[in-house]
Amino acid sequence: MFERYEEEIVTDPAYAGMPDLYKADGGIQWEAPSNRGAGQFQFTHDKRLVWWKKKAEEVGISTSEDKWISKVAKLIHPTKQKPCKCCGRIMDIRYCYLSSILIKRIMKLPYVTDELEVDYCTNILDLVVEFESLYGEERLNDLGRCLKCKAVPDIPFFDSTEDFIEWLNDFYIPSEPSLLSPGAMSNAPDRLDGFHTYNRCCRSTADKGRSKSNLASYSTDRRAFEYWVDGNWVEANMAMGLFRSDTEVQQIPCMNDDGQTYHPLPCAADHIGPISLGFSHRPVFQPLCTPCNSAKNNRMYYSDVQKLIAAEQDGEDIASWYCAPVWNRLKNLVEMPDDAVKLSRVLRDNRHNAMMLLERLMLDGHLVFLTTFLNLLYANYEYDISDWWMDDKSTVYVNFSVRPSTLEYSRIKKARRIRVAFQALNTYAQKENRNGLLVEFAGANALYAEIERTASAFESPYYYQDLNEALAEELSEDFSDAETLKNIADGLPCSDVFEGDRQYQAAKHAIDAYMDGVGKHLASMWDDPRYTRTDYDDMF
Repeated sequence: MFERYEEEIVTDPAYAGMPDLYKADGGIQWEAPSNRGAGQFQFTHDKRLVWWKKKAEEVGISTSEDKWISKVAKLIHPTKQKPCKCCGRIMDIRYCYLSSILIKRIMKLPYVTDELEVDYCTNILDLVVEFESLYGEERLNDLGRCLKCKAVPDIPFFDSTEDFIEWLNDFYIPSEPSLLSPGAMSNAPDRLDGFHTYNRCCRSTADKGRSKSNLASYSTDRRAFEYWVDGNWVEANMAMGLFRSDTEVQQIPCMNDDGQTYHPLPCAADHIGPISLGFSHRPVFQPLCTPCNSAKNNRMYYSDVQKLIAAEQDGEDIASWYCAPVWNRLKNLVEMPDDAVKLSRVLRDNRHNAMMLLERLMLDGHLVFLTTFLNLLYANYEYDISDWWMDDKSTVYVNFSVRPSTLEYSRIKKARRIRVAFQALNTYAQKENRNGLLVEFAGANALYAEIERTASAFESPYYYQDLNEALAEELSEDFSDAETLKNIADGLPCSDVFEGDRQYQAAKHAIDAYMDGVGKHLASMWDDPRYTRTDYDDMF
């Protein structure tokens, strides 16, 4: 990767006239240290310093300014992104990454827990998206106050996430505040592009080789199934954020509070139909205190099943594409609490089959087809909570107003969802100690072949093939590049395009038929001891 980057830099017009570009063997003369001994390139450092001074004059930066050469290097860099020579991770050369001081400030906010995954390689723009998803847009100004520093002593009030991101891009990041750090430090004229070959990810170990303990992981242990279910995930995440941020919601008692036992507040937002079992990610939740939430885990209550059936009768889509075949066959057999646990167990095995099917398609290279299951369309909009209410069954509902999102904010959300979804799917598939039952049914191989055939037909246009290759290359790297993923997301088909595509419909029909075969087999095992036993220790 770094060699390709070198080629792109030396051929870019911004670096035209750079002295001593090539070695005698034709290789690129990337490094020009000031202490180089006698030889052909002894004075390359001095020559390049002269070049940088001329470039400064050309772009209007005085060499008497503080850090003038660093300013020139940042200004002329064509992409503002560069790979790390040590590990290949692409990072922004701007001041985008969290310092340890900023991380400490953020973690001191009273409602922030380790659920917010941050490290010194977290981009501030990614942080804003994640922070809003967890704690709601109304608390973004708490995050803003954490950014106060000498370079930026006055932080404005932000009316929306879009305003916050625009301010960060246009003002805060260019101010190079001490609370943020660049992805790569300036090192002109020693390096041809003006930056150290190693990035922030490997800065502390660049001379000792790559160390896992010192690299900030960009992977996540979040459960894969959160990203592959149906539903408006933006609205649902914001509704969950109400339970973390709204003081009135935080006073709602646990749905199991009978006045006899203690149920601590605030409660968590409990999915009535667990998304871990394939139910849609909806902005509808019930309050459960921490002890009740832990005890329930991902089992369904009998009341959950009844609420889901009622919601379905009201016209809501409550079961995702891979959950529906089992749900439709078994929901009316749930007549008591133990039946709800049985159904949860069956749905767990069903989910396992769905995840392994998706992983198989991922390994077979059908990445563009798989992105159609990520519901990226919802990232094209901004949502504001207009009101919420609770019915007499302790169910909290949330209403939203909707408006188009700014392009950059939409791109950030899409890129993050793609990255996390595929990484989490890969992590799920590689975990060895799962107790899931892989179903074998008549016609399974033929159905998978049909999925492959029709998915390949859907992806046959050259622009989809290019996207498949780019996405495969990006996901094969240890650290995916946010900017590259944004560009890939820009080219992915929107739902109004692929839903009208005959080949896509054929592929979707084939994958639905496959999961229907799984569902039919699992439903036939309703009375199997695997699901009827009374111990609950094995659940999830």
